Amino acid sequence: MVHNLFPKQIETRRLVFERVSHETIDPFEFYEFVTRDDWQSATAEHMPWFRFQRLDQVTDFIDRAEQQWADHTTARYLLRPKDEEGELIGTTAYGPEWDTRRAGSGVVLAKQYWGREYGVERASAFIELTFERYDLDAYYTTCAVNNDPSRRMIEKYVEKYGGRHEGLLRQHSPHPNDEVTDQHRFTIVRSEYEDVTTGVETLDFNIDW
Repeated sequence: MVHNLFPKQIETRRLVFERVSHETIDPFEFYEFVTRDDWQSATAEHMPWFRFQRLDQVTDFIDRAEQQWADHTTARYLLRPKDEEGELIGTTAYGPEWDTRRAGSGVVLAKQYWGREYGVERASAFIELTFERYDLDAYYTTCAVNNDPSRRMIEKYVEKYGGRHEGLLRQHSPHPNDEVTDQHRFTIVRSEYEDVTTGVETLDFNIDW
């Protein structure tokens, strides 16, 4: 019997997604991870809301993740690769928008793990869940106009599932410092997804509800 709307854990070929909660991550461990120099600079450059400065901010982040989970608005996960002895490498989030029948997701990875296509593998799981488990009609994501690593990652999985680059949203996304950024938007709709996955095995990963 399913007791949660979101999986507590997802295990793909190379990654383990663990729900962000006080049961799965110690605030001190998470604080040590996100205050590393590489996280504070390159990793959080385009997403400064993940540039935590204090331990209480980390605890608040975990508290909010638990509340979002309970409210069925966002599922946040810790990402750990199977070949790194369970080392934490970043976080990801999946956010269904039930009223508009669409979902989006985002990822923040420590810089040393860029270029390994972990982000593509993560997104593939969320895209397949969007259409095949949650019965939604579209998947979308955005990235800052000058965030080239994220754009390359997104282009790979959007092309894989038949989607497209919709265009540039100007003056779209505010940062915590009130700077407003331009964002590229990408979408995959159900008809595109079904065109490329007909006859293809999907949901080929383990889910623990």
